[in-house]
Amino acid sequence: MNETLADFAVDIVQKRIGLAINATLNPVEPTFLDLCPSDVHPNESFTVRFSPGWRTAEVEFIPGKFSAPLIAQMGMAGFDSQSVLVAFAHALSSRKSRVTFRINGVDVSAFDSTKWPGSWSRVELLVRSAPQVINQDDIAQMRRLIVELVIPVFGMVVALVGVEETEACVEGEVEGAPVWSLATRYERKKINREACIQLKGLRCAACGFDFGAFYGQLGDGYVEVHHTTPLSDLGPGYRINVSTDLVPLCANCHAMVHREDPPISVSRLAGLITGRRET
Repeated sequence: MNETLADFAVDIVQKRIGLAINATLNPVEPTFLDLCPSDVHPNESFTVRFSPGWRTAEVEFIPGKFSAPLIAQMGMAGFDSQSVLVAFAHALSSRKSRVTFRINGVDVSAFDSTKWPGSWSRVELLVRSAPQVINQDDIAQMRRLIVELVIPVFGMVVALVGVEETEACVEGEVEGAPVWSLATRYERKKINREACIQLKGLRCAACGFDFGAFYGQLGDGYVEVHHTTPLSDLGPGYRINVSTDLVPLCANCHAMVHREDPPISVSRLAGLITGRRET
């Protein structure tokens, strides 16, 4: 690994998750890349460590020494946030990666949030890729592993931290009062979008169009994400489930489903496309 790869990791996490991070590279054996939020001290937040080996690559969530408030906040995450973590876990599993998840020292399933305890004091998360020959000098392979392993782990952790926007207080602030700002550094829409893409891919669910395959590097990683339940119908009590409520669509198909009110279903649009192709 080299600094170019570290720069790629910083850039892709910012673009796909919306979180500004710093990268620290250990180029000697064992090689690893540590990534942590840039505006919070690592002792109070967390580090995501990417460790490529010869046969597998691992990504580990490492809480800071004084991250107890962060861990407690993760444990209070609501259904929406939990469903995002579950979606990322299913995406990892679909690529044969192994997800190890422990809360308060006990193994729990990353695929079933109903079994998670309500109060968290300790979190362990480790993702190990499927067995494969790994060449750390192969930049393309290293980048792919970062997208397929590091991005989901960041998504899983950040989704649980919370999404409330808070205004910075510059006057009348109590001296020495703790300030937690990580939650203001990313957007829920980006997390949901990334979870949908990781789980369902970049091909349009209606017509199969792939921007990366058609446009090359320019279109790599791009697709639009459609809410199967119209945003106007999402009341304050609605709980979004990434697996069922979000679908990747190309721009054309996304526009077509919204040609009617309420929007037509993706399955109906796919049927129309198939019928047109067969005539």
